[in-house]
Amino acid sequence: MNIAVVGAGATGLTAAWKLSESGHKVTVYEKSNRLGGLSAAIPVGNDMLDVFYHHIFTNDTIFIDVIKELGLEQCLKWYEPSNVIYINNKVYPFTSPMDLLMFKPLSFLSRVRMGVMVLKAWFVKDYLSIENTTAREWIIKHAGNKCYDLVWEPLLNSKFDIDSENISATWIWNKFKLRGSSRGKNINKEQLGYVEGSFIKVYERMADKIRDNGGEIRLGEPVYEILKDYSVFKVKSKSFSEIYDCVLFTASPERLSYVIKGMGKNYLDRLRKIKYKANICMILELRNSLSENYWMTIADKEIPFVLVIEQTNLIKNHKYGSHIVYLSRYLDPAHELYQKSDEEIRDLFISGLKKVFPGFNEDWIIKTHLNRASDSQPVVRTGYSKLIPEVETPMKGLYLASMAQIYPEDRGQNYAVRSGLEVAEMIKKYK
Repeated sequence: MNIAVVGAGATGLTAAWKLSESGHKVTVYEKSNRLGGLSAAIPVGNDMLDVFYHHIFTNDTIFIDVIKELGLEQCLKWYEPSNVIYINNKVYPFTSPMDLLMFKPLSFLSRVRMGVMVLKAWFVKDYLSIENTTAREWIIKHAGNKCYDLVWEPLLNSKFDIDSENISATWIWNKFKLRGSSRGKNINKEQLGYVEGSFIKVYERMADKIRDNGGEIRLGEPVYEILKDYSVFKVKSKSFSEIYDCVLFTASPERLSYVIKGMGKNYLDRLRKIKYKANICMILELRNSLSENYWMTIADKEIPFVLVIEQTNLIKNHKYGSHIVYLSRYLDPAHELYQKSDEEIRDLFISGLKKVFPGFNEDWIIKTHLNRASDSQPVVRTGYSKLIPEVETPMKGLYLASMAQIYPEDRGQNYAVRSGLEVAEMIKKYK
């Protein structure tokens, strides 16, 4: 078959690679000039650096197997992170269950209740049983108001902005379950994986294989229209208008609703019901290190970012030539902060960084990079399972595989790759 794949992120490239391996002719369209989607990378020093921060867990077995299949196993390294939380102008260790028991901002009873809440999450098997309960209701029920107000409310607000009150308990349950199952036999130890040279190595290797198999990858080619004409599809992009036997669309469902022609209104309305949050991620190349920690969660509504991630405190064998720090914030695409200029956001983030790290000096900054993604995090609201569209759309031969459909799992490279593998198998059976 002659197949069009829209999107050169993890799902699109994985599917295109597997389809091209099976002898199909594949053309990948990508609106960005970079490969990898949210896993794109930029050169920093003598190395490559992810545009948005990434790591994998020990239980991301699908992604690990793909790394091996691509011959990159020697590039995958494992590290033990140091995680902290910034709350009430202080920093507290927040990596292990022991850290939780020693977490002084909460009373001992509240700490115990929060620990029990996490343990209970590991034993929830039927996520649909808690899907119509909000995360707020579930946390307060199991850990109390104090725990919610102090720790989880600011985190949910910073992740889901105006939709934080409607987030399903399934989302927070999945977070607890994932982190718990990634620790193995020693629950006080966590291992995070990283590919030397950034995760773009994985996607570049996929792209090489697609091209070797006769496929084509067209960067800087946004798709404007997908139209089915009898048994074939016409795909129009910035520079091309070509015919295909079937189409795989890997951007958000809402994006599909604006480019597909000839689909019923009810289906288009359904695609538009799934909302996404945007992300602002600023990378700092610094002369000095901020701290000894890798991951700092910011539980403070006055700080304009929610995460401080010091990449160079986790990744040891790098060639960045500087200390790398990510500052991240999720928000509604209509939020006033997202509408501000790069320079305005930079100034706000630097101001916030000075509050968290009083010893920080702007003279430390070698260079900054500001990156934005409008479709970064699906809004997993109550009743979410009823909103998810099928991978096989009502238009035979058109497939939709996006991060909004990996529920109850949350976004991540492991599940994006899994989605690509699964949809490739479905397309192979298309007649």
